[in-house]
Amino acid sequence: MFTKEDYQNYFTELEEIFSKNVIAYTDMINILNNQSIKSKLLPLATEDMNAYKFIKQEKEKHFQP
Repeated sequence: MFTKEDYQNYFTELEEIFSKNVIAYTDMINILNNQSIKSKLLPLATEDMNAYKFIKQEKEKHFQP
């Protein structure tokens, strides 16, 4: 059985993963000059940003004192 702390750690790890992905995608989008590649990266960055926001909201909802 998982404890509340286990779930909190899981959400924290997910939050960190998606945060790093968003940073990487944003950096690549800002560096690239090729509009075709940028247009393919933008939906990926948006999807990861939405996942990051969702995880952050759920973490705050369930684990705030």
